[in-house]
Amino acid sequence: MNKTQVEDMEHALRNGNRFYSGTDDKNWNELVEGGFATKHPGWEDDKAYFRVTNEGKEALKLTDYQLGKLKHAFGLDYSKKPYRNYYHCNKDNDEWEDMCAKGYATKRISKEDGILYFGTLKSLREVYRRNVSRKYFDAIDA
Repeated sequence: MNKTQVEDMEHALRNGNRFYSGTDDKNWNELVEGGFATKHPGWEDDKAYFRVTNEGKEALKLTDYQLGKLKHAFGLDYSKKPYRNYYHCNKDNDEWEDMCAKGYATKRISKEDGILYFGTLKSLREVYRRNVSRKYFDAIDA
C-alpha cells in the first residue's frame, strides 16, 4: 500500500467505512484487487463507493515487530518515558518503509548518518499509550 491508499482507507474508516470516488480510481482499484477493499456502484455510472475489508483494517495495523522497533526508536525499551526519536539503518528497511507509508514514521537520508527513521506523533501515541501532546512530542530529542 502507498501513503495515499493508507490515508484514503483511514478516511473511509473515520466516515462510516465509505469512500466515494470515480470507478476508475487507480488507488482504490488496487486495494480491491489486493482484497483490502470492496467496490460498490455509486449513484452515477462513473462513481463508486469503496469499503475497507477486515483484511484491509488488519493491514493498517502495526505488527508486534514494528511496535518493538518504534519502542526502541523512542528509547522505551530502556526507559519508562520516551527520551529520543530516531532509528539508524545502513540501508532501506522494509518494516520502517511500511511504517512510513502508514504514517507512523518519516525518513531522512544523509551521507554522514546513512538512513535515519523517526517516529511520528501518531506512533508515539500508539506505543506509549498516552494522549501525548504535540508540544511533548516536539520536546523529545532526536
